[in-house]
Amino acid sequence: ESFSYIAQALTDNKRKLALLKEAFKLNPDNPTILNRYGYALAKFKPEQAEKAFELFERAVKIAPSNVATFYKYGLALDKHKQTEKAFEMFERALQLEPKNYKALNSYAIALIHHGHAEKAFEMFERSLQVNANDIIALTTYGKALADKGKFQTAFELFERSLQVDANNIIALNSYGYALAADNDFQKAFELFEKSLQIEPDNHITLFMYATVLEAAQRYEEAISRIKKIRPADLSPSERNFRILKLARLYYLTGPKKQGNHYFDLVIKNAKQADVERLQAAKHILAIQPYSQKAIDLLIEITDNSPQYSQALRMLSLDLDPQAYFKLFKTTAESSLKDTEMLNRAMYHKILNEISMLKAIAYQIVKDDRASEVLSKVITSIETTYDKITQRRNEEKTKVEQMPTNNYEETVAIISQTAHDIADIVNNEIAIIKRRLQLVLKGLTQKDRFFHKLEKLLQRIESTETALNDLKSVNEGINLHNDTFKVNALFEPWQMTSTLQHATLAFDIQNGDAEFVGDKEKIKSFLSELVENALKHNPEQPDFQIAISSKDIEGVPHNTGKNPPRKRFGAKKHLFITFSDNGKGIPPDKKEWVFLPLETTSKEGSGLGLFIIKRTLKNMKGHIIETGTQGVHFEIDIPYGEQ
Repeated sequence: ESFSYIAQALTDNKRKLALLKEAFKLNPDNPTILNRYGYALAKFKPEQAEKAFELFERAVKIAPSNVATFYKYGLALDKHKQTEKAFEMFERALQLEPKNYKALNSYAIALIHHGHAEKAFEMFERSLQVNANDIIALTTYGKALADKGKFQTAFELFERSLQVDANNIIALNSYGYALAADNDFQKAFELFEKSLQIEPDNHITLFMYATVLEAAQRYEEAISRIKKIRPADLSPSERNFRILKLARLYYLTGPKKQGNHYFDLVIKNAKQADVERLQAAKHILAIQPYSQKAIDLLIEITDNSPQYSQALRMLSLDLDPQAYFKLFKTTAESSLKDTEMLNRAMYHKILNEISMLKAIAYQIVKDDRASEVLSKVITSIETTYDKITQRRNEEKTKVEQMPTNNYEETVAIISQTAHDIADIVNNEIAIIKRRLQLVLKGLTQKDRFFHKLEKLLQRIESTETALNDLKSVNEGINLHNDTFKVNALFEPWQMTSTLQHATLAFDIQNGDAEFVGDKEKIKSFLSELVENALKHNPEQPDFQIAISSKDIEGVPHNTGKNPPRKRFGAKKHLFITFSDNGKGIPPDKKEWVFLPLETTSKEGSGLGLFIIKRTLKNMKGHIIETGTQGVHFEIDIPYGEQ
């Protein structure tokens, strides 16, 4: 057993495993050796996970009351995505010893990983009642609270952890990272500097510090920290990540040549070069849309691996249609054509408009006498799907029969399909509209659901106008500007204070201002954001959506130029914010959400936010997402001339 104790203190994983293996040979029935060896195999040798689980099962049979076996078995199972059984092991550990703080911490950490924050917080509280100075519980609990936006409580826990051990690297780094998330960069920098005074070469500290410096737009300093990381201290994948980080930072500071050098180095060192090419292209496109370097990387992937469909998809949306057609005109048999992508974009918008119409219809009409009308409305909407599918299939057949070099005729077919789909939907909407008008004609304003049906009719008319916009084949290219009061943008949602499971709140400070722009497209942006919020937070208790609007002078955030800077001037902008208190966008997904076909939802198309950003670009507007407690989108659009 002494071998296993020595192994616990080792940082060299190979030596640790070798010692534990030797200990197991000498004493194969010792439960402590079994659970330590099993956990090490599960953690450091994932290909031997089954052997690890066998060791744990053996330990359970030998010592069914050993708490450490159960919670370590739970951690090993969770690492290999056997979540249900992992939770069962944690529960069994706590049945044996309800106040075992190591079991409580392990369970809490697993719960956090799977989004069960409230139960995890309960476990952390129980752990700290047992051992108030446990630095693992204090720090991990603080990190979890900060991730949920509960910064003040998190900061109190970090302070307590530093009172226990003022030089604890994990506590210092976690505290600094949380402070940066709350925009207190100065104090965050101080904590990272203190951490580096203690361990100047700690590569985790340097990575985290560089990330925070990047968030503060101090790119040169971030590069300096990344360059201090010694490649010899890193695994091969970590070394490539270091180079990728440098490439990205150089792109942000301006010298693209240096950035390209590092991107090429990543690809050269990669086991799967095309995977790294795709990652490099994503990084570049997130910083510099329509970058030729990114396009070249994607083309290289398709040359090397024609089956790499994600590269084809990205190319189809990051090239303009004619450039795409010319590039791929010899690959007519490809499963993904530009025509299909255009149809997907149109279809996405139709589905979004109809789903929002249905949601508002259900919310507005909750009366028994109105239910028959509502049923017919919903049925009429849903019957459009079959007609749309039929028309799209007809278009697909025609395009397949076209010569591969006849771009003009292909676009004509796509254009006609766009018109036909819009006409199909608008015909159905017209029928629904007429049905509601007839019902309203037989009512008076004294009828208790008259005003609700009237508001539903207004929403249907708004949807009708929005869908007419689909006759523009390339979404966002053709803008239809007119003059309207800003308040008209929010009327579809202001008619009700709730929508499905969400409460809506509005702060419209410039409602009476006259704006010149494309009203229907801006309303479709809001519709997309509302629909996304509802879709991504289906079970969020007390779910709240807040929308605000005001006028500003200039652009309040980075517009994509390097280095980022505030840009103020005489030009007045409409400034809209959209926030919710949901689960938000994961930090590792924030860069990608505006790229085509990137989605955080299993059901999502990955086109909605891309369409918004591309359309805003044609309006000379911008959109960014900066949420830490749920999503927080900011949209700015310059006022047009009357």
